[in-house]
Amino acid sequence: MSKIYGIKPQADTQKLIEKFEDEVLIRHNNQQLMGTVYVDMSETRWAVAFAYNYSRTQGIHGHENPLEVRYSCPAQEKTGVQMFRSDTAEETALATEPLRDADAFVRFTISQERALAGRAA
Repeated sequence: MSKIYGIKPQADTQKLIEKFEDEVLIRHNNQQLMGTVYVDMSETRWAVAFAYNYSRTQGIHGHENPLEVRYSCPAQEKTGVQMFRSDTAEETALATEPLRDADAFVRFTISQERALAGRAA
């Protein structure tokens, strides 16, 4: 179930988020992982995070995120998207055209992550 802060996404964006969470499964370290989308839009920074969790029920240690991916950019610039992956602990700059608004940023990150998840499967 997605968590959205600082924005009321357009209907198309909301459907895209739900479709991502319903359809995308990735393999990571020989485990099936399901993604949850977290959107956090502030006045200074836009961020979308994907927390990938085990598809089985959690054990005695509770909630685990074996893989996390975060996309962020300064809200005023609307360019220069940074992507951080917890498995490599590296931040990568992504080339992008200027983003019109927060919904365009969310749609960009979901399409980017869907493409990467397709390669990881």
